[in-house]
Amino acid sequence: MNNSHSFFLRYLGIALMSFCTAGQAQQVSLEAASEGLQEARELCSSIGEKEKRLAKTAGYDLDKLCGSLNLIEFSGDQQPEEPLVTPRQEKQSAVTTKQALPDKPLQPQYPGERGPLQPFGYDLFAGEPSDFEQASRIPVSPDYLLGPGDTIELGFYGKLNDSHSLEISRNGSIDFPHLGPIKLAGMTFSDARQLLQQRIEHEMLGVQASISLGELRSIQVFMLGEAYKPGTYTISALSTITNALFLSGGLSDIASLRNLQLKRGGKLISTLDLYDLLLSGDTSKDAQLQSGDAIYIPTVKQTASVDGAVRRPAIYELKGKLTAQQLVELAGGLEPNAFSQSARISRVGNGGFMQVLDLDLTSVKGKNTPIKSGDRLTIDTTVEQQELIVTLSGHVHYPGEFLWRDGLRISDVVKNIKALKPDVDLDFALIRRELPPVGKIEPIFVDLGAVLANPQSEFNIEFFPRDQLIVFSNEKNRAALMQDLAEELRLQARSGEMARIASINGTVRSPGEYPLTKGMTVTQLIAAAGGLSEEAYTQVVELSRYDFSNIEKTASDHFSITLSDAFKDPEKDPQLSPYDSISVRSIPEFRENLSIEIRGEVRFPGVYTFKRGETLAQVVARAGGATELAHMDAAVFTRNDLRDQEAKQLAGLRQRLRAEVAASGLEKANEGKSGGADSSTRILEQLDATEALGRLVVNLGAILDGSMDDVSLKDGDLLVIPEYRQEISVLGEVQHSSAHLFNKRLDITDYIELSGGINRHGDKKRIYVVKADGSVVVPRRSGWFRHRRANIEPGDTIIVPLDVDRRRALTVWGEASAVIYQLALGAAAINSF
Repeated sequence: MNNSHSFFLRYLGIALMSFCTAGQAQQVSLEAASEGLQEARELCSSIGEKEKRLAKTAGYDLDKLCGSLNLIEFSGDQQPEEPLVTPRQEKQSAVTTKQALPDKPLQPQYPGERGPLQPFGYDLFAGEPSDFEQASRIPVSPDYLLGPGDTIELGFYGKLNDSHSLEISRNGSIDFPHLGPIKLAGMTFSDARQLLQQRIEHEMLGVQASISLGELRSIQVFMLGEAYKPGTYTISALSTITNALFLSGGLSDIASLRNLQLKRGGKLISTLDLYDLLLSGDTSKDAQLQSGDAIYIPTVKQTASVDGAVRRPAIYELKGKLTAQQLVELAGGLEPNAFSQSARISRVGNGGFMQVLDLDLTSVKGKNTPIKSGDRLTIDTTVEQQELIVTLSGHVHYPGEFLWRDGLRISDVVKNIKALKPDVDLDFALIRRELPPVGKIEPIFVDLGAVLANPQSEFNIEFFPRDQLIVFSNEKNRAALMQDLAEELRLQARSGEMARIASINGTVRSPGEYPLTKGMTVTQLIAAAGGLSEEAYTQVVELSRYDFSNIEKTASDHFSITLSDAFKDPEKDPQLSPYDSISVRSIPEFRENLSIEIRGEVRFPGVYTFKRGETLAQVVARAGGATELAHMDAAVFTRNDLRDQEAKQLAGLRQRLRAEVAASGLEKANEGKSGGADSSTRILEQLDATEALGRLVVNLGAILDGSMDDVSLKDGDLLVIPEYRQEISVLGEVQHSSAHLFNKRLDITDYIELSGGINRHGDKKRIYVVKADGSVVVPRRSGWFRHRRANIEPGDTIIVPLDVDRRRALTVWGEASAVIYQLALGAAAINSF
């Protein structure tokens, strides 16, 4: 064979093998496989007879290889592989049938159930097959019986290199090359292969063969009875009963899973119990099918359901006699939290009414209780409530639960102070106790410090089962931790019996409502509230008590109790009654810290404390008085409550101004004018940036020399005395805002002219003066203040306001403009320090 032919054959073989590999590998794209197919087809079209003969001698059958390419097609768009089984489209009647199985009337809903029970095993076939090709991929057993339609794949190698696909004909034989007809029908594949190997070995010397099964024959079977889609199905000869069930869509919702019948020639061959397959994986009864077989699925007859604390709650089909224990085993057994001593069977009685049978599944009798069709077995879960325990919680290092035993006391749970976190309250702890027989809640006062000091004392209380010991810290807001317990006490109160709750208010660490323990006294309630605060008035507390004996009207009494006597003498420490209330007063003026800050031109500026009733002049005198450079007329005095009031007024002014801006914008829009930024918007922006100052206008010089009433001080007052100012400031709508030295010969108009005069946005009719002390003067008879003339003095500020829209009321605009400048000047004076 020449080199060109050898190269061609090798290239063709590589191309064909590459294509086959591409078709099998999932990682290769569909486009790459199509290109390989096209290349292989082009090679095949160029092959001549000479190349075919050369390939024959090299062991290649090009006719078969190239012919197989014509059987392969690729779609231009890659489609997702259709699943073998698609979700079953349940009919409404099927759903109704499933929910109306024979034991449906026996399914009363109990609190905490997981929902309606479903029949067991039907979800295995809850799909519809899309094709039957997958059945042909099942591995062939050596015991497979050959029949007409099966194909034997035969490959010769050695002296003869050739391959053949031999189909078993209707008479049961194959036409074997070089040997003639050989009958194989009815033989197992293993026996047929052995027969063929022996014939080849003896009759075809120097030739060896590879024998395998190719395409298998198809068989027809009947799916009858309660099949999902009864009818005739063509399936692979390898199929078993379960294969046929799956490929035909499975069972209907009322089919029996435990009595599937395989019939052949009208005779019953075998029965299949699908529970063996589902519960134990036993496929020994899953018989292989033959052509003409019928699978008959009868209707389900007897069922019983299991619910509650089992692994697999469901409705189960009964087969023969069954006991309660066996039904539980069908359901997968009991869950770990199952209370097997509490089980019951709901059953229809002879009279047509429901009956309930109580079972103890730990006893032989309970386990062997017969189950009837329609029964519903329910196994209860264990109650989460724990018994024979004592709980420790709160401000401890290791909270948790302890096993209760007879004689267990507080000191056995809290052994020493190391078991408690720092800052623990040793004067008060609480036991929440549930009294037998009905679990009535009773709070018990615990003196934890006394227990740790002397475990042999009476304070070391013995625990009851389910007691809860709660330890508290010294932090405030303890009453909030008591709300749940207080609510429990309220809920258990009945008519004629008041809830055991008492309250305390005033100067204690944690005022509020507290459980009223047995024999609780005034001092114990104070201890429960965390003790007295340092400002508490310990001489007398007030006890308010309500009298509920008169059903027509509740009366209240008030008693004064001397605390010092109550702490010393238990006889003078009265016991409390439900809804008693204790009020603890404060020491008058206890640690009342009133202060004022003085800044600027005083000899000793700083923060000064003062007593109630002290005045401004007195504190200024304590500060060493004003310096020689102090500008007394420009002093700024602010107060917190005035600042709060001013902030509210500013908020209202902003709201009014926004309403004016909105109305003005709407009016302009109706007139077809532009709604851009105008003077009103500028004022609104300035007003939003303005903060309340809380300035009180004072004549500090007159106050200090006694010619004017003095100012009584309040906590948080601020006095700022600036250095003497000689300038006159001109602000607002002038050509250039500036400051000028005071000249007594100049008036308002002169100072404005020195600043370039009023610009086109200014309103010359509403010019006003902000005096150094913060007061406002208008130099004409109209406006806020009526003066015939305005005297200009050092430190004054002349304001030329913005001219606003004349067609609208000017009150809001003018007020806002004046407020902005006035507050700005006062803030500037304060910030200068």
